[in-house]
Amino acid sequence: MSNVPDRDIRHGIRDALRAYDYRNGAHRLPMAALEADEGPYRLRRGGDAAWPPRERAYGGEAPDLRRRHARSIRIAMRLLLPVLLLIVLLGSAYLYTDDFLNASALPAIAQRALLATSDFILPVAWLSIHLTNRRYGAPYAFGQLVAGLGVITLVALINPGDVDNWINNTPALTWRAMLAFGGSFLLAGFVAIVFFDAARGPRWWVPPLVASFTAALVFSAVYYPAAFVGVGDVSWTDGALVHFAVFFGESVALLGPYWLLRPAMRPLYGMNGY
Repeated sequence: MSNVPDRDIRHGIRDALRAYDYRNGAHRLPMAALEADEGPYRLRRGGDAAWPPRERAYGGEAPDLRRRHARSIRIAMRLLLPVLLLIVLLGSAYLYTDDFLNASALPAIAQRALLATSDFILPVAWLSIHLTNRRYGAPYAFGQLVAGLGVITLVALINPGDVDNWINNTPALTWRAMLAFGGSFLLAGFVAIVFFDAARGPRWWVPPLVASFTAALVFSAVYYPAAFVGVGDVSWTDGALVHFAVFFGESVALLGPYWLLRPAMRPLYGMNGY
């Protein structure tokens, strides 16, 4: 019978197992398992066994039509009402081009300018663009400007159902005058959008006032020489000066409606909060 105590035998067995453990790396298996289960490539679901995962694979399930065009649909819905409003205003300006005002009580320079009802509609059209710029930003305002002019141009070119048959009194405008109007309004609107966006700040009245001033100046300086230079005895210089004064004067008066509409047209996307 051995004289070795049982306690020494147990200690010897424990030391032998510990040596085997370290020699074969068995003590690292639990930690390695934990490390493998952490990190970005851990298999969490059965579908993760396929690479790349189905949710972000190039050959995965394609989103439906609504999700693929969600941004375009959102932009179109936001621009629907502003574009329709601009089309109505531009159409009204065209229809009332020949509706001249009685300027007998005004100075001679105003009488030579041949003011018409349409001249008081254009500042309202610029106001609609200012409101879109305030609400959605310059890209949306430019989209409203281009879309509105594009629809009006298509109507003028296609002339569906002969416009003269369903509008009793269409103005007798030459193609030169119509092209001059479209080009000058586009240029004036673009400049107004840029100046409005650049003038955003704590003073709410500065952006629409600066934008309207530049729009009136550019439109008057471009349209009247382009449309009337060399046309009979038309005094286009007087027309440009008088119309600029009328456009800008009405734009100042339209600051009242702009102020009233500010709460309903709060800026999106944190555009300085103005």
